[in-house]
Amino acid sequence: MKEHLKTGYYFLQKALRRDRALLEKIRREQLVTVLNLHQVSPHENPFWSPLKPEIFDDLLYFLKDHFEIVSFGEIRSAKTEKPLAVLSFDDGYYNFYEFAAPLLKKHALRANMNIIPSCVETGAPMWNIRLYDFLNSAPKTLIDAIDLPGFDYRLTGENSAAKVQYGLKISRFLKNRPRKEREELWQGIEKLINDSDAPATRMMNREEIREIAQIHEIGVHSFSHESMEFEPDEFFEDDFEKCADYFENKLGLPLETYAFPNGSYRDAQIEALRAKGIRHILLVGEDYARRGADVFPRFTIYGASKIETRFQALGFNKKL
Repeated sequence: MKEHLKTGYYFLQKALRRDRALLEKIRREQLVTVLNLHQVSPHENPFWSPLKPEIFDDLLYFLKDHFEIVSFGEIRSAKTEKPLAVLSFDDGYYNFYEFAAPLLKKHALRANMNIIPSCVETGAPMWNIRLYDFLNSAPKTLIDAIDLPGFDYRLTGENSAAKVQYGLKISRFLKNRPRKEREELWQGIEKLINDSDAPATRMMNREEIREIAQIHEIGVHSFSHESMEFEPDEFFEDDFEKCADYFENKLGLPLETYAFPNGSYRDAQIEALRAKGIRHILLVGEDYARRGADVFPRFTIYGASKIETRFQALGFNKKL
């Protein structure tokens, strides 16, 4: 019912010609629309619903009609009367290789993919995705074995709604802890996950990344996917150096694009990236970018329907 109401709302916005007004604004002000995507897959997940391939396919048709889709490296030199759009993926999930890349090939389009080297090497996703994978498949008896000092909430049922509610609370509890404290608390949960047979979200490996790099623009999403505004300068610098070494010695690729995890950063970190030669610095921000900039806000794309995703791609959710 909620999705039907939401779809009806977007059809009302279309009837009011809101989409045309947004397109005109983008053209008039020569804005760059950078779309931030994560997973494209037909497989439902109550914790993080991927963009369905048919919706992504429709989005590509829509973007090709109204935008010139370019990579970050092509923005400054693009010669077109159409406004510019960039497709920017984070994290490096295997379903990009499996579902998104074939659709991009079908439309002869390039995208930016920002990987997390630690996830590439271990084959495991970030801790919160591992947690959601576990909660999605584990029985209540196993989830009840999670014991965190200071976290008293308990799973109320076996259904997806109860698990999502529990997952949001425990994830928020862990995220609001300093990294070292969270890592200590995580050890107990990790043991439960490792001892279970819960399937894990698959990440791309080195060979798959090298393969897509022949077409797509590869950037980094930090080495460890920490919220950098809360980390000391020494941690940020060490994390970046690991990224630079990985791209040079493991992937053999240039490193020109850096996407801050969770859109979390300090201004001094942006300056540090510039000093290290990073040409494209990616945030979240839910806002448009500019052609001459080296810092790019992005619009998060998560629509459950074709019309919702089209409106998101036009910046309908712009941060006020």
